[in-house]
Amino acid sequence: MKALGHASVVSAIKVALDVIWVLLWIALAIAALVLLAVAGAFLMDFMGYEPNAFSALLQTLREKGIWFPLLIAEIAAVMIVVHRLRRIFLTLINGDPFVPENAGHLRIIALAIAAYQILAQVTQGVVAMLLTLMDRSVAGGSNIGITPDIALGPWIAVGALLLFAEIFREGAKMRQEQKLTI
Repeated sequence: MKALGHASVVSAIKVALDVIWVLLWIALAIAALVLLAVAGAFLMDFMGYEPNAFSALLQTLREKGIWFPLLIAEIAAVMIVVHRLRRIFLTLINGDPFVPENAGHLRIIALAIAAYQILAQVTQGVVAMLLTLMDRSVAGGSNIGITPDIALGPWIAVGALLLFAEIFREGAKMRQEQKLTI
């Protein structure tokens, strides 16, 4: 099996990315519906209305629902990365990886990873605050918002992707200049 082009390893990976893309859309739709149910449960709780038939479901939604905005943000970040990877792999299938658009795709992937890392840090503090306001125990005690849990791996990946984006941009520029020379 060849590495690039149609019927290659890259095209098989592109098919896998397409399947992941569809599954991410399904997960996003389910998470959005659950988030709407959580909002409804909090609204019902605020108004003092609690039907007996749904009390166990409402209790579960109240306990676990606080994590769904973060889940939706995680899914959105993964969707951005997968979408851009699909576009990069399409250029690989066509046999032309050094196009200027790939540099932009790599840059967007790096920014999506960085935004997710920042969002995870901010969300950790916000969730701790909300749990404290709702008189629930906070795992980790009072240190949850004070000591950040910064993972270096994703930040190294962000730097590497930004470096590769510049390499792709320069490669595409050199290739374009080569096409113009006689």
